Amino acid sequence: MLFYLTSYIYPIKTPIILSKELNIILDNPRNKEEIDLIERNIKVSFDSPDIMYKFNHYFRFPIHDEVLGTMSLETCIKNFYNMYKNDDYVQEHKMNHQHTSIIRTLATMWLIIRFDDNGEINKIKDIIEEENLKNGFVLLDDNNPIEKNAKTALDYSFLLSLLIQDDPDYYGESIIIHKSYNRLQDPKIDIKLNRAIAFFGFSTYPVNQDICKDALSWKISFPCLRDKIIKISKLIDVALSNKIHKDKLIYMGNLLKISFNDIEDEKYKLVTYVGILELLLTHNPNFNRFNVEDSINKQFQIKVATLVYLYKDRKEPIINIQKRLKIIYNQRSNIAHGNFKELNKYINNLSKKDCNVEYFEDLVIDTIFYIKVIILEYLKDPDFINFLKDS
Repeated sequence: MLFYLTSYIYPIKTPIILSKELNIILDNPRNKEEIDLIERNIKVSFDSPDIMYKFNHYFRFPIHDEVLGTMSLETCIKNFYNMYKNDDYVQEHKMNHQHTSIIRTLATMWLIIRFDDNGEINKIKDIIEEENLKNGFVLLDDNNPIEKNAKTALDYSFLLSLLIQDDPDYYGESIIIHKSYNRLQDPKIDIKLNRAIAFFGFSTYPVNQDICKDALSWKISFPCLRDKIIKISKLIDVALSNKIHKDKLIYMGNLLKISFNDIEDEKYKLVTYVGILELLLTHNPNFNRFNVEDSINKQFQIKVATLVYLYKDRKEPIINIQKRLKIIYNQRSNIAHGNFKELNKYINNLSKKDCNVEYFEDLVIDTIFYIKVIILEYLKDPDFINFLKDS
């Protein structure tokens, strides 16, 4: 099976099946080839000579203890083993790798997401051997199982990431750190890989801190999320067993991926994210009886507000949620229809007070949170969500 790197670094005894329906698995590298590949990438990215770095923002720190008391990867791993001294497999891992290099030890601990290649890798190897293509390459079209399953696994990761996190500033990223499964075949200085290592290191300082209370723990500390990942993945897989739900969920995962990976402008992110909510909860009104835009706007506000109000256990006034949704939809409409005068008026009027500073991206963050709420409800009770959509 092929794989992506996640942002988690933690040894697990047995693989965790994220999706039986999609054959997606959370695991550590289990053979020499996989470990070598990850080790090679860490070595190039995290341990290259200083002259290779043009900038100073690659989150590096020393591999070995150079000065007593300073942060190093060696010390971080020692701290890690001390933090999880009650995890038998972590301690077994420590014993098994006490004579392994620091970088290789880290490679064996990296959590990866595997996806099924449907036997295509072996077919490609056979072609390369038969045609003597040692210096050549094989082009795969979009319908090849490797490409299709790689895309699905990435889409799935964005859906799962949205549902497991509780970060108030979550902006749509995934626990998978690269856009392509092929990235590891080209080792290079990589800010995303280095950042994952740095976050792993920071999570071990001080040893007794409660990392699970950190808003970023969802993408840093696997032990904090293990049970939630298993619970949410099972919930998703039940829905995936239904063809209609499966198509909708994978499509939404794809929209989440596109919004984060491919759209840089926060205004167009908002349009895409609002589109996900519309997809889930709104229907086209009767063209002869209603103003379409106005009707969808009202549906959007009432239906989303109701579900978010219930999700928050009725603790936030529903009128406040509805007002926020009205702002979100109005700005979405301004963007979609090119009403930039009104859009800029809104942006220029955002609060700049120290106690209540507002940014346009706050609309995006709130919209993503609403998506999470609605998808969770969809997974728990799809008939209810479909009833609301049709009403």
